Amino acid sequence: MKIKKLLLVLLILVMIPGLYSCKDKISDERSLKIGLLSIDDSLPFFLAEKMGLYEKHGVKVELYPFGSAADKEAAFAAGELDGDMTDLIVAALIKKGGTDAKIVCVALGAESSEGRFALLASPQSGIKELRDLANVEVAVGNNTIVHYLSDRIQLMAGTAEDQIKSTNIPSLALRLEALLNGQVQAALLPDPLASLAVMNGAVCVYDDTKSEVNLSQSIVLFSQKSLDEKSSEIEKCLAAYFEAMEYINANPDKEDVRQAIKEFTSVPELIFESYRTPSYTPGSLPSEEIIEDTMNWMVEKALLEQAYSYSDMVYER
Repeated sequence: MKIKKLLLVLLILVMIPGLYSCKDKISDERSLKIGLLSIDDSLPFFLAEKMGLYEKHGVKVELYPFGSAADKEAAFAAGELDGDMTDLIVAALIKKGGTDAKIVCVALGAESSEGRFALLASPQSGIKELRDLANVEVAVGNNTIVHYLSDRIQLMAGTAEDQIKSTNIPSLALRLEALLNGQVQAALLPDPLASLAVMNGAVCVYDDTKSEVNLSQSIVLFSQKSLDEKSSEIEKCLAAYFEAMEYINANPDKEDVRQAIKEFTSVPELIFESYRTPSYTPGSLPSEEIIEDTMNWMVEKALLEQAYSYSDMVYER
């Protein structure tokens, strides 16, 4: 019964962001339209809007929260959005699909302490350590940043490549349910679901905020067309966005920040009081090493025929 109540909360949280995705299109051609999910990574964009920072920096920004990543990426690929918050895997797939776009900054995960992902063992599994995962199928979303992260975490822990296994459960809510019910022995989940899983008996065998390098970075992507035609607007937007990051970092427990987390991200009420406000690194870019490793993994998985270079992926201006 406890798990059923937990899943009901999750399903409601998944459905709520979709209510915002029907915003009327704005006719102002100089405005920036940015696609987001209602997660920690997007918080500075939302807070910048609430604080009036876009107006302060002289730019009109329209935020479009989507109910699913797939819908968001489709809108970006169709040219309906100027910008998109996503990850390195999706950014490369968007480029492969024919949409020329470049990464302008890291959203969350520039430092290892940012943007927690956790490898978790089922309460019924008896697994206590990362090395126990050899030949154990870890629930991930196939060919996603989570799949990449799971592979690399186990490889870094010394697990032989042929002993790294995975099973595909794309839905985060269903992945959590399968973990807590013992249908899978292990799963990789982001916060806040990772915290929720631990609260319900799952064992954290690896926390990527404790590692030296954060491989689970989210990034902000703009189309090359928008970078060419709206470079001034993008610079002003990013200035406001980075200012919001700095405000959050300086005021993690302030009421307006905590209220923004409650309003704009999907942190369940069950864990809200104990949930730490995320921290951000303004103006950061992915490292060449992370780009190279991610692209090589995508080639290994036959997602790309050839790895994209750093300059292919990143707008270094």
